[in-house]
Amino acid sequence: MLKSLEIQGFRCFRELRVEPLTRVNLFVGLNNAGKTSLLEAAELLAIGGVEGLMRSAARRGERVLGRPESTEEFRGHVVDPSHLFFGHSQDLGRSFRIEGDGDAERWVQCKVEYAPAQETLLKALFFQSHVTNEHQRLTISPYGGVLSPPPHLQESNPRVNFLAAESLDASRLDQLWDALVLTPEEEEITQALKVVEPNIERLAFLIEGRGTPSPNILLKLKGSDRLLPLGTLGTGLRHLLALVLNLLSAKGGFLLVDKIDTGLHYSVMVDMWRLVIENAQRLGLQVFATTHSLDCVRALARLRNRYPELGAEVMIHRVERNQTKTVVYDTDDIVVAAQGHIEVR
Repeated sequence: MLKSLEIQGFRCFRELRVEPLTRVNLFVGLNNAGKTSLLEAAELLAIGGVEGLMRSAARRGERVLGRPESTEEFRGHVVDPSHLFFGHSQDLGRSFRIEGDGDAERWVQCKVEYAPAQETLLKALFFQSHVTNEHQRLTISPYGGVLSPPPHLQESNPRVNFLAAESLDASRLDQLWDALVLTPEEEEITQALKVVEPNIERLAFLIEGRGTPSPNILLKLKGSDRLLPLGTLGTGLRHLLALVLNLLSAKGGFLLVDKIDTGLHYSVMVDMWRLVIENAQRLGLQVFATTHSLDCVRALARLRNRYPELGAEVMIHRVERNQTKTVVYDTDDIVVAAQGHIEVR
């Protein structure tokens, strides 16, 4: 588990130190302050491989435009890595480094340097981490793109799950479901969904036939024999399902959630936090999440009053532009802020 995080030159951060970190960490702040970038820094550190770079760029749609004159050698070099560096530049010498203190030493670093290719000099990303013994190299095309890694490297490490607010792919959820079905965690999934819909009895992922792009997610409610598509019961329930599947499949690892409260009513926020914290404790994983919601923050004050032992597992960090440290609040601070109507976001 990470106890601190230090970032230099990564995305919007020239320099940032985040400490202390605990079991569950919530990041707040203005738009474009770097909350999502902070999650990506933690993800990259947890993965420790070059595929973490590609996952980050792919989620954001960071691609260079295709060039018809591009040679066959560079035709697949479409991922734009420039945005990974402070200042959105991949000039020679640009670099970033991320370090984490905790149960084990973790670090990653990446630098843009010249790399010889045939008779020309091309730039390349040289990536190194606590996991790799040697530099991993990604050649940068003349048009600024790098080649995506093979599909098997793009698949999510089951111990490092990233849930983006705008990306709830049914096929990805099906993969997570298959890994948990017929295990003790299957019942945990159904019980968790009752936070939003108390009448849920069963859940199933069904494929209609060959060529179906994604499965239908169906629910059975108490007192009804009819199966209902998940989508008919609202965005909040779909997000909660995605949250639970990613949470339960990250045992012993890391869960990163952008906008953890998406689609959820303020009245279920305490139960949502209790669900996340109890399972993080039980499964030995660390959670990093973001929010813009005051209801989501204030729910932690209510959680602290009802379940003090759970509140002790949470830390809030406010990310401020151009600052080298986050502003830290524990749940006792949040209780005081909620009572005094003090804004902490």
